[in-house]
Amino acid sequence: MQNELKEKYFDMFKVQYNTFKSISLNDTQREKIFNDTCDFMDLFFQEAVEKRVLENWKLELQTEYGGIIYRPTPVVLRVNEPQGWYDKTKLVGRFFWRRYQQYLVQKKKWEQSVIDVIDDTTDEILRSIGDPKSSEIFDFRGLVLGYVQSGKTANFTGLINKAYDVGYKIVIVLSGIHNDLRAQTQLRLEEEVIGKLNKGVGTIISNDDDHFIHALTSAEVDVTGIQTNISYNISGNKTLLVVKKNKDVLDRLIELLKSLIDQAGDIHIPALIIDDEADQASIDTSDKAKGEDPKTINRLIRETLMLFNQKAYVGYTATPFANLLIGIDNETVNEGQDLYPKDFLVGLPKPENYCGPDEFFNTTEDANDNRPSLIIDIGEEDEKLFNSIKKKDEHYKVDSVPPKLKEALYAFLITVSIRALRGQENEHNSMLIHTSRFTLVQSSLKDVIKEEFNNIVNNVRFNPSSCYVKQIKMIYLTEFVKKTNKWNEATGTNYDSFNWDMVYAKMKEVCLKIDVMEINGESQDALEYHRYKEEGLNVIAVGGDKLSRGLTLEGLTISYYYRNTLMYDTLMQMGRWFGYRKLYLDLCRIYTSSEIASNFEHLAVAMHQLRKEFEYLKGEKLSPSDYAVRMMAHPKMILTSNLKMRNAQATYQNYSNKLHQTRLFTKEKEAFLNNMKVTTELINKVYPNVLAQEKKDSNGKGKTKYHVAEGVPVEDIISFLLGYQAYEGSTKSSTQSIIEYIRLLNKDYDELLDWKVVIVEGVPNPIVKNQKVNFGPLSLNYTVTRGQSADIDSIPKDRIDVKAIVAAGQERFDEESKRNGVSVPKLFIYPLNPNAPVFYYAKDVDFSENLVPIGIAVAFPKTTKNVDNKVFLKNKTIQEKWGSK
Repeated sequence: MQNELKEKYFDMFKVQYNTFKSISLNDTQREKIFNDTCDFMDLFFQEAVEKRVLENWKLELQTEYGGIIYRPTPVVLRVNEPQGWYDKTKLVGRFFWRRYQQYLVQKKKWEQSVIDVIDDTTDEILRSIGDPKSSEIFDFRGLVLGYVQSGKTANFTGLINKAYDVGYKIVIVLSGIHNDLRAQTQLRLEEEVIGKLNKGVGTIISNDDDHFIHALTSAEVDVTGIQTNISYNISGNKTLLVVKKNKDVLDRLIELLKSLIDQAGDIHIPALIIDDEADQASIDTSDKAKGEDPKTINRLIRETLMLFNQKAYVGYTATPFANLLIGIDNETVNEGQDLYPKDFLVGLPKPENYCGPDEFFNTTEDANDNRPSLIIDIGEEDEKLFNSIKKKDEHYKVDSVPPKLKEALYAFLITVSIRALRGQENEHNSMLIHTSRFTLVQSSLKDVIKEEFNNIVNNVRFNPSSCYVKQIKMIYLTEFVKKTNKWNEATGTNYDSFNWDMVYAKMKEVCLKIDVMEINGESQDALEYHRYKEEGLNVIAVGGDKLSRGLTLEGLTISYYYRNTLMYDTLMQMGRWFGYRKLYLDLCRIYTSSEIASNFEHLAVAMHQLRKEFEYLKGEKLSPSDYAVRMMAHPKMILTSNLKMRNAQATYQNYSNKLHQTRLFTKEKEAFLNNMKVTTELINKVYPNVLAQEKKDSNGKGKTKYHVAEGVPVEDIISFLLGYQAYEGSTKSSTQSIIEYIRLLNKDYDELLDWKVVIVEGVPNPIVKNQKVNFGPLSLNYTVTRGQSADIDSIPKDRIDVKAIVAAGQERFDEESKRNGVSVPKLFIYPLNPNAPVFYYAKDVDFSENLVPIGIAVAFPKTTKNVDNKVFLKNKTIQEKWGSK
């Protein structure tokens, strides 16, 4: 009885807390809101529950709801200050938002901090758009920057609920380009906005005549199934449409809306258009220089907007490159303005338990990051097979499962077993296999995988001495147990490992519960996770583009991903392996090629740094176009030149207040010899001024010796950079753009004229054999060890990737203030230890005291000059085109 009362108390408390919070003038006064809620709850429970028990319940709730607890806040860039029409404290009776809020609390059991973030960010979006109850014409366009697989749908669901509360009449959701995603979004909104047939939010508060939302689309019928002559009052009803971004669908949408608006005789119908995955299909990639018309989907979205005099367009994306780099002045007579987010940009905070690029890659480029790699190279044999398939008729080439794909199947079986042993047996488990866009190839691959997996299952169940079981055991011990232990050491986590006998026993049980499915437009298979809520769905999903965006793969652990032609702008969106995976992150693996992994990591680093740049701009009152200028000038954007940036191209990269470091090296001996030569020449020039300094490391565990020369003329630095040979297969070490930036500041601003050269000496390493080094007059007893934790089976064979060479804080080793970065430009030289495992595939090079790998890093101070005005677009400066400050 008391347990039932406690559950009822907690549910009522959470609902009432959010009610008080919504009418509070200052929702940061958590303690007062908490106490007010407790007083309110006492009125209901003081007779049924002892005071001592009530106090204990309050103590349990205190941590989450009382006191001052940090929660991340959204970053907002606006062109103009909010109009002031939106005041949440005056919207006490918000039916739809309060109902959705209660649904998240009571049914989905979401943490209050997560609900608060949705509340905060959707408030900021509403402040940035127009008042639907005014008679004024408005046209607001903005972009919401989230994370891949991070819950953007929950955010725009909250926005839709609030939009109906404040008076928006029609909401149109543009949901991807596939039927599955559109239907998935439709079902989600029916459950969490409409409450159809007393389902979802309808179980919290049922609809009445004043709070009824008409969905003109359904999961089965999109807008093309609606009769042209439908009689419907669009101005008097609340209306929802979920449509996919397809020419026929959008043509039909425009035809329908025109008919309904004509019936209403009133074009002042406030409309909210939400563009999910706004960087997909919505971007106008036409060439304005050639006078080309806007591309079809972009044109039709703009024509839809043109139908309304009161409209707000809100795009959601995790990769904003293309959206921010379309021209703000792209406008045509028939289609109106382009979809550029001219009014606002809102950055969603990273959710607390979200596992994204930062968790899978060393995005901070920290040399002290010792987390084991979760990326596994698929190897030459697998690549050769999938590279040989150039067209759909060649699906016959897939007649067996290649070796690394077979290993990935073993890995999935292992992860399902371990999760079951960890108490997650009834949770969903998914494996993604994506190797081709051709459905015939996907079908053939699914067939051979199904046959092979049946063989694996039979051997696991009935033949413990088979080669299958022996291989699975080896992978478990060497790949999983080993890396889980390393992950625990590096991150302080406490993931459980189990002895092989326990894993094998559980594997014989769970292997029968795993299905192989083909997920594409030609297959009847469907990922219906909702039908397996109690027991969990265990699935190996074979597919292509349909698995690439929007669709959520629940409990995804193993991803086998290979596409031999892939644009960089699609990489981040292809990352279905991101999501809420804290409970089993150590078990996640990505099987892909070393090239895709390298490109993916580069883009992950770029996104990390660009988000940091975004956060820095928060207090500067800048506009989305100002951020676009910074983004185009960012050094990491060199690689993204093949994005949809037909009208934007940077002349200079802006290195102000940035650290640039090499991480990729060729295996060729000539490059090592060349870099040793130019380094020795530079040291010979500066040696008379070199002084040794010992400084404590930022982790406090030891000291590093730096050999420093001050007052080095910029000519010597440029000469060194011109001679240094970077890895040619990547732009990650683009010394040319660094030289251009240095020359720009030399010529125009008399900056970066005097440098420090810092030669970093290593420290004794108990694991890796040391290598001394001689640079003419300067000899070092220790080289710097990087890549000691590299797994030889996972490292690329065509190049050397040390991930990072600069340890945390080293760029500021001699600075008084860490807040303001470096004060003078520094060139760091890192003589690297060739005995580290990461240099394994350079074993043919005769390293010695006179030849070691040379890594470099350049730390730039923050310039006081506005370098942004040196970044140009084709034929027009950003200042002319965007009006940047």
